[in-house]
Amino acid sequence: MTYLEGRSLFRKELKPLFEVKEIDFYFKTILKSFFKIDPTAIALDPHHDFNKSQEDKLGKALEHFLSEKPLQYIIGKSYFRDLTLEVNKSVLIPRPETEELVSWVLEDHNELSQNLTVLDCGTGSGCIAIALAKEQTKFEVFAVDIDPAVLEVGIQNAFENNAQVKFIKQDILNLESLDMKVNIIVSNPPYIPPSEQIEMKPNVLKHEPHLALFVPEEDPLIYYRSILEYGMSHLVKKGLIYFEINPRFLTEMKNLILSYGMYTVEEQKDIFDKMRMLKVQKK
Repeated sequence: MTYLEGRSLFRKELKPLFEVKEIDFYFKTILKSFFKIDPTAIALDPHHDFNKSQEDKLGKALEHFLSEKPLQYIIGKSYFRDLTLEVNKSVLIPRPETEELVSWVLEDHNELSQNLTVLDCGTGSGCIAIALAKEQTKFEVFAVDIDPAVLEVGIQNAFENNAQVKFIKQDILNLESLDMKVNIIVSNPPYIPPSEQIEMKPNVLKHEPHLALFVPEEDPLIYYRSILEYGMSHLVKKGLIYFEINPRFLTEMKNLILSYGMYTVEEQKDIFDKMRMLKVQKK
């Protein structure tokens, strides 16, 4: 099979699922990620043949696309700000909105005269923690997650990106046992109630970890409440909490935060004009 025939096969098989431009992007990404073949080779040397091993890998990739497996899981990589991160079925694929959350933290702390302790709650791939540690060297970053398999991914990503992050196995719903004073807490916890599954893309529902996506229908703010309660005793005075939230629960979130009587709250929209982020300050 030639490069041109490979692209034609992808277009034919994936046409029911994707637009041609998207299919071509996927094909070029597979060429580059799996075989180190520059995508320009399709135009410059279209009749060059794949070898048997490459054909087999290409066929397997096509099967994954047909099952609507996300590209990032197929190639095992995701890109977040300036980072290249390992991702697998244990962790969520980092989103552009979360990059904005990191930007907000960094913009608020671009000039520091002393080190600050940062706690990332529910770290997943480690994208938030690693980006903060890399881009602000005065941050001492701790990252917690309950799943050892998830922590392995985060630890590997920190190593590969030469970032100093301390990873800790910890349940966000039991943070009190984490006895430390922190200046900043950042979290993108699970925040989707099961009733919203009908609105979600099949590739997310089929392949991304539900533990990192969904919250109980009857208590969708459960993780935020735990973090806010932890902040009451472990966040320093004037300390900050940065949350990524479900815009559907903006009012409920603000009411919850203000109910403690110890916090102020500021909101910010994401690139899609949704109220996606909150900054909470302890009085």
